[in-house]
Amino acid sequence: MSRLTVMRVIAWVMAVSAVGFGLFTIVFGIVGPGQEIHGVHNAIVAALLLGLSAPPVIQVARAPDRSIRALVILAAVAIAGLATMAMSLTLDPFTLPFVLLIGVLWAVVPSREGAIPVGRPSLIMLALAMVAAVPLVVFALCQAELQRTDDSSEHAAFFHWVETSFYAIAILLLGFLAALRPTGLRLAGWMAGIALAVLGAASVALGQHASALPAPWGWAALLGGVAFLAAGEWEARRQALAPQRK
Repeated sequence: MSRLTVMRVIAWVMAVSAVGFGLFTIVFGIVGPGQEIHGVHNAIVAALLLGLSAPPVIQVARAPDRSIRALVILAAVAIAGLATMAMSLTLDPFTLPFVLLIGVLWAVVPSREGAIPVGRPSLIMLALAMVAAVPLVVFALCQAELQRTDDSSEHAAFFHWVETSFYAIAILLLGFLAALRPTGLRLAGWMAGIALAVLGAASVALGQHASALPAPWGWAALLGGVAFLAAGEWEARRQALAPQRK
């Protein structure tokens, strides 16, 4: 079996799992008895699966021979998962297999050429990412601490605290990745912007639930996510058109 076939099989398994569990989380979160208290967490887990995991894995599955940029994005997600499991002193059984399979994909990819796309950074996107860095890191650290110290709630039993911490760090890493190469890593910008907006929207709509950002920060996350998406699209199109103007 060729390396590309191995990549395609692994990636499709990851993609189907991410989409399947993401949709299950949405449906179960709506109809499941007793799920109201997990409203913010269910929104975050669904976005983590459908928005931060599935898109790059689907790219790898569809074209493993042209997947190096998607693998770079997945590497950022894997680093976020490992970092937050370490901060939480918790091995998340839902996150760890995905992270390990990302490592397998990197191990079998035939060529790593082009892992760092040509291009230049976006000062606007870097500025937005730096503004978001401190509150996202503080939020992630607080969620990780809850996972370490909470030994009785359903949130801890379902690994919600560590997954929320994972989500926040993934947004930050993907945001910086997109800012460094807005054109070559455009998908990372979309993923970071949408994920931040989802966190903000869930916090605004479900402000009394666990892990919801306080009202001003919820709105800031929602608007910041939209602003990052707009900046990413503007930069990607501007840089793509720049050679044509010369």
